[in-house]
Amino acid sequence: MSRRVLGAALLFTVIGWGMTAVLSTRPADGEEPPSAKGHIAQSWTFQQHVRPLLKKNCLRCHNAETMESGIRLDQLDGSLAQQRLFLWRDMLRQIEDESMPPDGEPQPSADERKALAAWIKRAIEKARSRHAEKNGSVRRLTVAQYRNTLRDLLGIQEDLTGILPPDGISKEGFTNNGETMSLSPLLVEAYFNIAEKALDLCIVNEREQPVIQSFRMELGENINPTPCPDELILGANSMLLRNQDFQVTELQPDKPFAYRPFAMRKSFRFIEGYQGNDTVRGWREFNSIYHAVFACMRGTLGYPRGHAYQCVPEGLLLRPAIPSSELFGESSTYGPHSNFKVSLRELPQQGNFRVVVDAARYDDGLLLNPSTDTPIESPEDDAITADLSTTPSPNIAIATAGIYQIDVDYVPSEKPAMLSLQLGDRHFPGTLPQQKPSTEATEEKPSARNVAFLLVRLGAGTLDLKAQVTEQSQLRMMRFHRIDEQSRQAQRFVAFERRSPILGVHVGLRRDCGSTLARVGEPQAVTAKESRRFVFEGAINNFPSPDVEEGNPNYLAGFREIGVRSEFTDGRAMPRLRIRSVEFEGPYYETWPPATHRNIFVQSTNRDDPPTYAREVILKFASRAFRRPVTDAELTSLHNVWKTSFDETKDFQQSIKHALIVVLTSPQFLFLVEESAGPEAEDLDEYELASKLSYFLWNSAPDERLIERAAAKTLRRSLDIEIDRMIADPRFRQFTQQFASQWLSLDKFDVLEVDRKRYPQLTRDTRAQLREEPVQTVLHLIRKNLPLRRLIQSDFIVANDVVAHYYGIADRSESGFQFLPVQHESENLGGLLTQAGILAGLSDGRESNPVKRGAWFARKIIAEPPDDPPPNVPELMEDDGEQLTLRQRLERHRNQKGCANCHSGIDPWGIAFEEFNAGGRYRTGDVHDPRSTLPDGTEIENLNELKAYLIQDRLDRVAFSFMKHLAVYATGRSLNFQDVVFLEQEGVKLKSHDYRMRDMIRFIIHSDLFMKK
Repeated sequence: MSRRVLGAALLFTVIGWGMTAVLSTRPADGEEPPSAKGHIAQSWTFQQHVRPLLKKNCLRCHNAETMESGIRLDQLDGSLAQQRLFLWRDMLRQIEDESMPPDGEPQPSADERKALAAWIKRAIEKARSRHAEKNGSVRRLTVAQYRNTLRDLLGIQEDLTGILPPDGISKEGFTNNGETMSLSPLLVEAYFNIAEKALDLCIVNEREQPVIQSFRMELGENINPTPCPDELILGANSMLLRNQDFQVTELQPDKPFAYRPFAMRKSFRFIEGYQGNDTVRGWREFNSIYHAVFACMRGTLGYPRGHAYQCVPEGLLLRPAIPSSELFGESSTYGPHSNFKVSLRELPQQGNFRVVVDAARYDDGLLLNPSTDTPIESPEDDAITADLSTTPSPNIAIATAGIYQIDVDYVPSEKPAMLSLQLGDRHFPGTLPQQKPSTEATEEKPSARNVAFLLVRLGAGTLDLKAQVTEQSQLRMMRFHRIDEQSRQAQRFVAFERRSPILGVHVGLRRDCGSTLARVGEPQAVTAKESRRFVFEGAINNFPSPDVEEGNPNYLAGFREIGVRSEFTDGRAMPRLRIRSVEFEGPYYETWPPATHRNIFVQSTNRDDPPTYAREVILKFASRAFRRPVTDAELTSLHNVWKTSFDETKDFQQSIKHALIVVLTSPQFLFLVEESAGPEAEDLDEYELASKLSYFLWNSAPDERLIERAAAKTLRRSLDIEIDRMIADPRFRQFTQQFASQWLSLDKFDVLEVDRKRYPQLTRDTRAQLREEPVQTVLHLIRKNLPLRRLIQSDFIVANDVVAHYYGIADRSESGFQFLPVQHESENLGGLLTQAGILAGLSDGRESNPVKRGAWFARKIIAEPPDDPPPNVPELMEDDGEQLTLRQRLERHRNQKGCANCHSGIDPWGIAFEEFNAGGRYRTGDVHDPRSTLPDGTEIENLNELKAYLIQDRLDRVAFSFMKHLAVYATGRSLNFQDVVFLEQEGVKLKSHDYRMRDMIRFIIHSDLFMKK
């Protein structure tokens, strides 16, 4: 069966079925017909009494030609169509509070207002009694849902969805709304290509032995007894380790199956090579694995204190990889300081891989800063003194174990000198400051200097000391002062000791101007001083790879890289990371054939009967893919695809693949389908409930337990147990990542252009962590089932070291990259409204924007969205020489035609956020005025008073807003009028239990909003 024929059949089937299904779920006019008698009576009353009032007082401004504020009332009739109920309710509110007609326009009498309001109330109640048509639903999987579903179904880690266009965004901000999810022929073709590639990755030839590449690079001073004799060159800023300090060995891992070891190429012939810094043209030949695998320290030059890296007999010591200047607005792209990489020419083209790093936390000392730390002044007999003027390697006796400060006497040179200090088998290199020659110094008596150098914990006993210094400096003496355990310096050292380096692995490619790397898995804290193995796994196709033609004669072309770093968090000093070895294996298989293959070609006694076995394989796969039992008609159709292909090719596996491509491109896989017999509301069946629940809480397909409960028809009665299980599962992070990001519009922060001169702390790495803070906050509050008010005001933030550092409370966090609750003890932190990832995203990167912040607050926090701005609305202008305050600029903007009504529901909220700058930080010293009069007349002084107001007076509205957005996301559709009124009236019942976060999720799931179709 040709690909073209199969593709054409799929295209017709999917599009035809999808469009028919979608159209069949919608009534012709979007509205159920009301009962004839009530409808006629209501319409007659409208024509006789209501329409004349509207014509007299409203239609002059709200007609087809004028449409003030985008509102048109001339189309209203007495039927109160579903899609116009919100407009009627807004009209009722403005009639009752007499905000419409506006001042200066003819006003209705009090009796007319009363009569019109009474009619609208009765009509709305009658409209609410109508049941909105359901007709089931059909909605396509989002890109994220499709990616997660493929991964869970097939067991592959490769992300193949890069060719898919981004999903559309609904008016509520979500990507899973069925009305925004179109299906085009190009999209179907993309699904076909992805399905084909995915199955190619899963299915193997069982009779062939796999080829596995595996090697180990061991690191340590003079570890290689037979180093490569060539001088290795790897381009600009490539600070390679000495050839004798690393050793590469190809491995043959122990496997329970036969395989072929991959032999890396060792013989090379290049037309371009390097000698020193000069490019050499002409053919050059090499024969060594060390021209295929390099130990490289390529990165930005320099380090604040000490060596960025150092080879010692026990391995390679790494200090934290400080982000390069590129991230601070400059042009360097060579990567961070202390950027160790294994550079190599060959890696597998596809499949999973495993990197194992043998690492430990070095028993380190804290380098002191000569400009801020001072030597200890004490009597000579209180210090242990080592005279270095006669020998650089004296022995000293440490009588009492403890924390010692080491001070150094030396004669400085005109350039900074590097002191290499060794105490026993521990190494402590550091910088000694330079000093201009003194006019009083002589050759016989040069000018000396005494500096504080190191804090270190020493045991009692004899200690071998070795010291060397560069740049013609002369060492004179070293003093060891034992310090009081309660002293400030001792506490500082204890805090340093408590910190652990964080090991991160990155994979990517080498470029002439730097590297392109992506992180493998999550960084891991290295807490033990003894070496341990740390495992990082990924799929090779998910990482950047060089596109270089085969046989490129350039010596530096096509290098892959495995980066190993001590990850930088917040700049606080931490012990160094010791790397003993780095191992690579790929493709990585635990069994052969791999699990991805065995999950398709299941064990069966029918393997020798192709038609029967094919039916069995297709049945099991399609049932998992469709998330329900396959019907006989579906199975027959899929089996016929296999049979047609098998009759043509006689290739069983290829024919199975053809049938499974049909499965993976079918509507039953690509869509969430809730079938309905008619317009009346019906209960979801158990399989539909399993899928709806799973795509809500996991953003992926239901697991085996959910399907089993659906099959046994016990899912509905065990719903709360399953909700708790699913929230505790790691996959629940996929819900919070999507829901919180879209609800809170974090995409605005993603695309923000930051003025780096004003906000140098908003580096790329810091922004990535700040963006995660709201997501992690929502995750924590739901899992702990904490009250909703913690979203508004809280005595803790959910932060890691990077986020805590940005807020100025780094000393309160010791979690590395892990997000944990941190007590902040600040009146300007806590809750979503003060989070930098949100507030910075609602700015222009230079100045705060109260209009953006106010509109976001109205939409997302209290669900009172402002009207869309009229066409050609002018921007909020910068000062034009008048030196206007923000408040004056807003007033000038509001006074322009068409602006006042919208801004009355925006600006009062946004002004309260003026305490926070465009970087999302609390202003200190800036002139700002956060005082505001809220739409209901409440006066507040600042954002804290706004928080208090929300908790005391508007918590019901905040809860409604959260549940409304939750319901929209859970159901994949916009809410109708009845849905909104239900949430407003029934949701308030959760108030007696503090509107707890997990309880609100349960409330949405148990409601007819979710359970009916």
